[in-house]
Amino acid sequence: MNILTFRPVFAFLFVATLLFSCKPDIPKDIIQPDKMEKILYDIHVVDGYATTLANQDSAKKVSAPLYKGIYKKYTIDSALYNKSLSYYYKNPDLFNKMYEKITERLKKEREKESERATKKLTLKPVE
Repeated sequence: MNILTFRPVFAFLFVATLLFSCKPDIPKDIIQPDKMEKILYDIHVVDGYATTLANQDSAKKVSAPLYKGIYKKYTIDSALYNKSLSYYYKNPDLFNKMYEKITERLKKEREKESERATKKLTLKPVE
């Protein structure tokens, strides 16, 4: 076979390699986006719960161990979380993509809770 026959294949592979290699890699010392997305979701759930508490001091006392539980769940610490959060603040495209998913997940969870509450409130007719 002639090498010219493989020219389009080589050109395609070269272009594909360039396209995929141009993706910015997340540094290894930063929480990766899929994990960070889950952490942020859990953080927001805790924040939402804390805002339902009337006393601000109580909210802090209750939420602190919950945050520690999140760190333990994902095997991170507050320093790594804050470092990663700072990284994503400086990379808003990545941060926005994560928050689009987080927002969608929170909406779905709210809808489920709303359905559960409606079912609980629905009275069965007496026969």
